[in-house]
Amino acid sequence: MIASFTRQIPPGGEGKISVKVSTNGYGGRILEKTIKVYSNDKEHPVSALSIKGNVKEFAVISPSRVSLNGDAGTAIKVSVKITPKALFEIVEAKATSGKEISISLIEAKEPAGKTYILTVENRRKTKGRYRDTITLLTTSNIRKELTIPVYGNIKARQIAAIKPSGTVMLRGYAGEAIKTSVTIIPKKEQMFDIVETKADKGENLRFTLTTSKKADGKVYLLTVENKKKTPGRFRDTIRLFTTNNIQKEITIPIWGEIMPPEIASIKPRRLALRGSAREQVKGSVKIIPNDKYPFSIMEVKPRDGRNIKYDLKEIEESGKKIYVLTVENLKKEKGRYYDTINLKTDNKHLPEIRISVSAGIGD
Repeated sequence: MIASFTRQIPPGGEGKISVKVSTNGYGGRILEKTIKVYSNDKEHPVSALSIKGNVKEFAVISPSRVSLNGDAGTAIKVSVKITPKALFEIVEAKATSGKEISISLIEAKEPAGKTYILTVENRRKTKGRYRDTITLLTTSNIRKELTIPVYGNIKARQIAAIKPSGTVMLRGYAGEAIKTSVTIIPKKEQMFDIVETKADKGENLRFTLTTSKKADGKVYLLTVENKKKTPGRFRDTIRLFTTNNIQKEITIPIWGEIMPPEIASIKPRRLALRGSAREQVKGSVKIIPNDKYPFSIMEVKPRDGRNIKYDLKEIEESGKKIYVLTVENLKKEKGRYYDTINLKTDNKHLPEIRISVSAGIGD
């Protein structure tokens, strides 16, 4: 919006305000704008003026933007229909770049009147994205140009259906068997053989590739197994080399997340103390060691400890050794606090167990 106005108005005189408003995108709609006029008039320092009007359509463009999405090597094109609502002709169509697209414009007649069909076709042969703009030159004095944005998203051509798609997840506990399988089914029109498989790193995984035959062709099964013995995360990529000329290589990204083994059942993990400052408020946590990972608790240490009293007892329950941690509130006035109790163990997989304590103490 651009405004021009009379800067000084003598007493009893008149001023003029001119406003130019862009109507782009408002064809066939009502345009409403508000402008504010600031002056040194003490009684009315700010005045609001409203502009409202129907904007006539110059042309209907459908779709208003072109999206060229698809696999490299396949035909990707879109047709755009331009229907004039004013008296004009389109005399030329051109692209700003034109490197990735080809365009053609034809005139067609319909019962409602003259229309134009603009065909836009992708020329890019490799994976990637691009943008361009098509400009249509008209014979109109009102609007000499129409612009149509073009967006291209060309993907690598897929020669196989891969299930599951995306990143292969290896998630589990250290010391346990963690493996998964990926099925690779060549598409009928893109039959190929897998001649070699290898991992970029391979230190944390092992894999095997087997083949089976079905009525409509081969099916490959890639089995991936974790080798990492300690907790941690890793990334890798398995590459399958094919005899296909379009896609020589299929990549399978791998994500591994190996967690410490569950050496104990802890109930609850977070202890909540709720009650009155005039009452005894306490709670307990049971720590039951896993038979596969026996351990002893060597030390109990709170992070703060000012508001709590704690006691750890080793007892026997159903023939098993368990620990019971009792925590009691010491705060004598209303309020909230948080603490953490650290239990040090002699187990290498989980040398420390943390118990969160939260308290809400009322009057």
